Amino acid sequence: MEKFSILYVDDEETNLRVFKNTFRREYNIFTATNALEGMQVLEKEKIDLILSDQRMPEITGVEFLKMSLEKFPKPNRILITAYTDFEALQKAINEARIFQYVQKPWSEDTLAEVIKNALELYVLKKENIKLNRELLQKNQQLETLNEELLKLDKLKSEFLSIISHEIRTPLNSLIVPFQLLKSEIESATSENTKTYIRILDNAVTRLEKFALNAERITKLKARKYVLNMEAIELKTSFENIIKNFTFDINSKKIEIVVDVDDKFFIRADFKLYEFCIEKLIENAVKHNFDNGKIKIKAYKEGDYNIIEISNTGNGFSEEALKDVFKIFSHQNHIDKNIGVDLSLVSLILEAHKGKILAQNIENGALVKLFYTIIP
Repeated sequence: MEKFSILYVDDEETNLRVFKNTFRREYNIFTATNALEGMQVLEKEKIDLILSDQRMPEITGVEFLKMSLEKFPKPNRILITAYTDFEALQKAINEARIFQYVQKPWSEDTLAEVIKNALELYVLKKENIKLNRELLQKNQQLETLNEELLKLDKLKSEFLSIISHEIRTPLNSLIVPFQLLKSEIESATSENTKTYIRILDNAVTRLEKFALNAERITKLKARKYVLNMEAIELKTSFENIIKNFTFDINSKKIEIVVDVDDKFFIRADFKLYEFCIEKLIENAVKHNFDNGKIKIKAYKEGDYNIIEISNTGNGFSEEALKDVFKIFSHQNHIDKNIGVDLSLVSLILEAHKGKILAQNIENGALVKLFYTIIP
C-alpha cells in the first residue's frame, strides 16, 4: 500500500528531526523550517497531511495553514503549539480550518492517533468527492438517456401518426366502393363469394379501427385531443354496447349482469368512453369460458366514479399484468397478440384525470375504470 505523505513545518530543526525519525517508517515525511519552504514543498509534492508549529518568525503557523488552505484545500491541517494561545486557536479553527491542535511537548502515541484520524478523514473526503463525481456523471448520463427516450417516444408518436394517415387515406377510398359492391353481391348465391366478402369486410374494418386508434393515441400522448365532456347515463349506454356483441355472447352462452342504478351518470367524452367500454366488454367476451359470466358494475368511491367489468376465464398472466396497458406490450390479456386497444384505454383514462387497474380474481379477471367526479 502506498504511504501517505506528511509535511511538517517548524523553525526548530531538532523538532523536525525528532518528528521525521518517529514517523518515517509509516509515512513519507517532508519538512520545512518556515512557511515559504513549506509552500515550495506543497508545490512540488503530493501532500496528504500538513502539520505546522505556531510560534515561527515572520509567518506564524496559523498564517501558513491559512495560506496552504487557499492553494491546497484537500489535505487536513494540524497546529502544534507550546502555548495556550486561545486567540491563535480561534483563528486556526475559523480561518485555517485546522483538523486539530496538539500541544508541545507532544507524545508519540497522542500525535500518532491524531495523525491517523486526520488521514482517515482525508481518505473519506476523497472517496466522497469521487463518489459525488461518479454520481454527477451517472445523473448526466441518466438525463441524456431520458432525453433520448423522450425523442424516441416523440418519434414513436409521429410514426403512429404517419401510419394512421397513410392507412386511412387509401382506406377511405376503398370503403365506399366496397360497401356498394357488398350490397350488390349479398344477393349472390355462392357461399364462397359471401365468405370472401366477409373476410374483406373484417379486414377493412380492422384496418380502419387501427388507423383511428393510432390517431387517437398520437393526439392523446401529445395532449392535443380536446375532450367533449357530457353527461352519460351508464345503464343505457352499457345495454346499447352489449348489443354489438350479441352473436358472440349467445354463441358462448355467456350470462351478462349489469349492476348499475338507472340514473347513474358520469361526465366524460362520450366517444372515448364508448371506446373504452366496448373494448373491455369485447375483451371480456373473447376470453370468457363457454357458459361463463360477465358482470358490469358502477359505483362512487371517494373522488371517483368507478366502473368494474369482470369475466370468468383464465385471467391475466403475471407478465401481462406488468405491461397490459403499455403501448406495444407483448401480452394482451391471455393471448400473444400485440395491440393498442388497452393502451388507448389507459391513455383515455389519463386524459380524464383517472386511471385503470387490472387484476385477477377467483375464476377470472377484473378491470376497473376510475373516472374523476366532475361537478
